[in-house]
Parts: sequence; C-alpha cells; structure tokens
Amino acid sequence: MKKTIYSIMLLIGSAFALTSCSDWLDVSPKTEVREGELFSTEAGYRNAMSGVYILLGQKPLYGVQASMYVPEFLAHTWTTPSESTDASAFYLAKNDYTNSNVESTLDDLWSNYYNAIAQINNILTNLQSSSVAFTGNQRQIMEGELYGLRAFLHLDLLRFFGPVPSQTDGATACIPYVKTLTTDVANLKSESYDAVKADIISDLDKAESLLATSDPIVESRASADDPARSDDADEANVDLDDNDIYRQLHFNYWAVIGAKARYYYWIGDKEKAADYARKVIEAKDKAGKQVFALCNEAYYSAHSNANLTMKMEQLYGVYNSSYQNDIYRAYYSTSNPLFTQNEEYVKTAYESTLYPDDIRFKSSRYWKSQMADNAIITEYHFLKYAFNGSWYGYNTVPVMRLSEMYFILFECASIADMKPYFATWRLSRGLDASIDATLTTESAVVSRMEKEWRKEFMGEGQMFFFYKKHNYQAYTWPTAYTVPTGAYQLPKPKSQTMYE
Repeated sequence: MKKTIYSIMLLIGSAFALTSCSDWLDVSPKTEVREGELFSTEAGYRNAMSGVYILLGQKPLYGVQASMYVPEFLAHTWTTPSESTDASAFYLAKNDYTNSNVESTLDDLWSNYYNAIAQINNILTNLQSSSVAFTGNQRQIMEGELYGLRAFLHLDLLRFFGPVPSQTDGATACIPYVKTLTTDVANLKSESYDAVKADIISDLDKAESLLATSDPIVESRASADDPARSDDADEANVDLDDNDIYRQLHFNYWAVIGAKARYYYWIGDKEKAADYARKVIEAKDKAGKQVFALCNEAYYSAHSNANLTMKMEQLYGVYNSSYQNDIYRAYYSTSNPLFTQNEEYVKTAYESTLYPDDIRFKSSRYWKSQMADNAIITEYHFLKYAFNGSWYGYNTVPVMRLSEMYFILFECASIADMKPYFATWRLSRGLDASIDATLTTESAVVSRMEKEWRKEFMGEGQMFFFYKKHNYQAYTWPTAYTVPTGAYQLPKPKSQTMYE
C-alpha cells in the first residue's frame, strides 16, 4: 500500500505506541501511550528512543530492505531469482522501476525511512521543550543521538533517491529534509541537492558537539558493549533502554564521525572525508585504548564460534531480537534460499586462487556448500548472519563499520598517505600487501576498491552505493551487465511527486 510522508506524520503525530521496547510496533488501544504521559519522565524518553532503534532494525529498514535486499539486488550481489519466486527482486536486478512490484518496494522503503524520521522529530521536539529532570548527561546524549540519526537517515535517502553526486548541479530537487513533525504539505516538498547537503551536515555538527562531551564511548571503549561482556556473554536480550552500554547499537559519537566521513565521501570532498575516516580509524578512549579494531584471523582462530558480522568493527549496527527466526531462516537458511550466489562466482569475487587465506572465505567461513533438503541439489549458503553459538553480536546487522572508514581513506587520501593503511587492512583480512605496487593512480585505486567493497560488504548493502558514487556504466561481476541510463536515480513515490 502506498503511503505518503504526509499521512505517516499525521498518523503518528498524536501518540507513540509502546509500554515496553517489544511493543513499539504493536499498536493497539491497550498499549497506546499518549505523548503527555510518555514524555513526562526520563524513562518514557528512553522507551521512545528504544522504539526508534527497534524500528530501524526491523525488516522494512536495515533488518532487510535497506541493507541486504534493495541495494544488494540492485548491485547483483545475489543470484537473481525468477519472476515467480520474487518479482520485486527480479525486476530490481533489471533496474526496471516501472514494474508494480518494484514500485511498491521502493515506495515502502521511502515511507519507512520517513516514518522513522517523523518519530525522531517527535521525540526531539518534545525533548527540547521538556522540563523533565534527566540524570547526568542523558538529555544531551539523547539529543545528540537524535540529530545524528536524523542526518544519517536523510543521507541514506539521498544515496538511494538522490542523483549521482558527480552528475548534479546542486539545484536539482532531491528529497524532503524533514525537521519537524508537520501536517503542512508545503513542508514536505523536496529540497535542492545543495540544501539537503547543508541540512545533513548541520545536524551532524550538532550531534558531534553534543556527544563529544557526553557520550560514554568517548570516555571508555567498554561502553561500546556491555562492560561485563566477554565474547561468550549472553547478548540474546540487549537492553536498548540503557544509554550507557551497547553504544554500538546507539548512534554514538563515533557513528557521527563515521557518518561525516561517509557524507564527505559521497559529495566528493576528499580532504574532509579522509580526515574524518582517519579520526575513526585512530580513535582512542580517554584511557588510550583503541575504540575499534580490525577483525583478523587471530580472532577467528581463537573462537570456534566467532561472530561473523565483525562486531568489534561496528561503529553503528541495528539489533533485532527475532532476527534468527524471522529473517535469517527466511532468507538464508531455507532450502533454495533467496539470498545466495553461484559458488564459482563467489570464488571469483574473493580471488580465491590468489588469496586462499582470505579470512572471510577460507574454511567455508562465510559461504558453505551443502545439500538441499531434498538431497538432490547442492546449495550455497551465506553464513555471515548465522547463529553459530556465540552471543557476541547476536541478532545484529552492521550499518557502518570500521572497514568502510579504511575504504574511504584509501580513495580520498593521497596514494602515499593511504598505502600504510591499505597494507594494515589487507593483512588483517589474510591478504598480502604486495599489490601496493600497482596502486599508482586514482583510477587504479578505484579499480582495486571495486573488488574490495564487493568482498567486504556482501549482505550489508554497500556495493550499490559504490557503483552509484563512481557512476559505473557496467558491472563485470557476477556476469557482464550494462547499467541502463538513469538506473541510479531511484524514483520517488508518486504519492510524493504529486505534491511537487
């Protein structure tokens, strides 16, 4: 069903539906809490914030659609299913946006992003006028997270529905940048590319300022996870109400810095993109401890049930308590899974002949060939999100990781400056650094990075944006494909354009 931003905001503007985190999406009279009651206590604000994070981790957004479905079928990461199996995926892979199934998928994606933004704006508006006495820095933390999230979600909308960055004059109408919970259709019209850019960085600047002096992750690396956590700790029931722990599952200070790196990379400001990416790569807490570390073979070798989503690298990730049951089994582990790829194509992607020790491919770590339930055909299953006995990173989907910061630095810093970082990253993945000798030009770096983005972010939805950023005219993997003219400009819903 098509939904407009207008109708979404009108519907959710009067009340939030929750009595606990798990009730956020279960709207019914018995769970309805009026705004006056919800926003009368710090606990109410925490509950509302938790609701936003839960919403972002659900299937309509980063749980599936905005991460491993829409962008991954656009990038041909998965084998294209038949039209009868999944018509939306079939036509997405063809960049046919006139198909009714694709139209509905993109309309829903647009609407769900703005749904989340509307809820953020509602909390932020109430928070800024609230007389509630918050403990410690909690008000400042919440406000910083809200500004950061609002900017981040608009940035992803811009990446999906905006123009190819190098192909716009700045005056092109892109997307609405919504800062208030409004019923005025005039406020929902798309702004120019330049105006959206200005709004995004303005919100990110506010978030950085607020969180720099309040976020626990700045003080201590331990706040990124439960302070009592070990790699085998039980994270099956993460408490998103607690702003002081699990900071990787909140839009924390370093997520804001990472978002700035992504933003500047997207708009083509290489100097600033490299500066912010380097800040994250070299981030240390007040005790001098490295905040994020690259995953490597030593970690995998030491943990037979190691987390495959590289939790230690996540600047920001989403949590879905029912991910294994509702998403992994449905898309990855069933017989004839939707999210799969031909084994030989995957071997080609990982350059397995050249680099047999790649930590993501060796020992059937991320991809495993196994017999189907009918014991007739062999299927190739993607294991990144499988539960393998470790609670560390359980039910989480990475949205922004340390490796993205390295990749941004590789493309945006000078070749001389990036090479030591490039060697560090490649060695962490079980690769060698000898390829450095071929990286003598910007085009050579981009060519190499096409391969690295593909390997690194399978199932995370980043490859499409690499293609769009560089305006690729054709894909060479898994098979040759010429990108149709205009394919990178995802259409806005008709329910939006009718107002413009």
